[in-house]
Amino acid sequence: MITLSAMTAGIAAAGAVASLRGAGDRRARLYLMASFGLLSAIVSVPLVIAFARPLYVFHMPAVLPVLLALSVTVHRYANARTGIAEPPLARWRDGVLPGAGLIVTLGYWSLPAGAKDTLFVEGALPPGFLPSALVLMTIGLILIWCLASLGYLIATVRALGAYRRRLKALYSNTEQYELRWIDGFLALLVTLWVAAALSLISDNFSPRLLFPGELVLLLAASVLLFLIAFALTPEPAEETDPPVDGRGSEIPPKDKYTRSALTPDRAERIADRIETAMRRDALYLDANLSLQKLSRHVQTPQNLVSQSLNECLGKTFYDYVARWRIEAAKPLIEAGEASILTIALEVGFNSRSTFYKAFKRETGLTPKAFQERCRDIDQ
Repeated sequence: MITLSAMTAGIAAAGAVASLRGAGDRRARLYLMASFGLLSAIVSVPLVIAFARPLYVFHMPAVLPVLLALSVTVHRYANARTGIAEPPLARWRDGVLPGAGLIVTLGYWSLPAGAKDTLFVEGALPPGFLPSALVLMTIGLILIWCLASLGYLIATVRALGAYRRRLKALYSNTEQYELRWIDGFLALLVTLWVAAALSLISDNFSPRLLFPGELVLLLAASVLLFLIAFALTPEPAEETDPPVDGRGSEIPPKDKYTRSALTPDRAERIADRIETAMRRDALYLDANLSLQKLSRHVQTPQNLVSQSLNECLGKTFYDYVARWRIEAAKPLIEAGEASILTIALEVGFNSRSTFYKAFKRETGLTPKAFQERCRDIDQ
């Protein structure tokens, strides 16, 4: 346990230093550093027991506000990576649980030395009203934290979904910007929370039966290494910032374009220029085609190009380019002279899976089924 605790705490400390010195959005780096620091405080409990036993009765109560702040910090980190700013009300609301935990911690610290030893070293409840009240408040805060963590998880998933939809207004291939690794990190973090809960149950009701603490630390180390591997890798910078509301959701087109001076006639002319450029210059074959590149090509501001695509053609930039790529792929698939992956890359997609999804969405068939149907018709 001591070796694993030291290893995990060391990984967390290294991650905190690396995030502080890294590149990228400052707000995201600060939240990432805070996440590493909070996890380090939790996993270092066995180290404190082994090498700083007198501090244990102070360190253990401090774990409560640390735990209560962790889900908030992770959520804010995800928001910072996706360009979402928290409104003032959210900042105040997010501090309620950690603040309450800090008050309870101060209550534990104010207990006499004997009461603290009885409570945290012997694991028994000392006599008196204050220790009982503090324990009840701790249990209540942890139960509330479980519900709040679920809420933060849902909010983070929704924010990531909105962010990925916004990307489709900017890029023809979005994979490199989608932050898919955060999905894996959230899954690992939930697994860690469940494992820690099972370990706590094991220690108190059925020792070593459910989930030993060593496995919890190994899982924590895996979470931290995963975070270091992906979070500290610089993401490609977006070329422009799409408009979002205070909650990080996409602004609906009817609100987004309310103050636009674009008339229906001009929107039609821009749409015609876009169609001509695609047909004549085959811009869709460029795997790195973006809204910015298209707007430069047709010599029209990005917001007007986006509005014209939405209002006249009824598609996002991503779906519009995908349609052209699918149409270019159809004769190649029918000919059957190249593999599906080769065709996908040739017409501008970055991966086979993305091509399959776009093709199925556009035609209702997989590329293989489309090819077989073409053969049946020819026969």
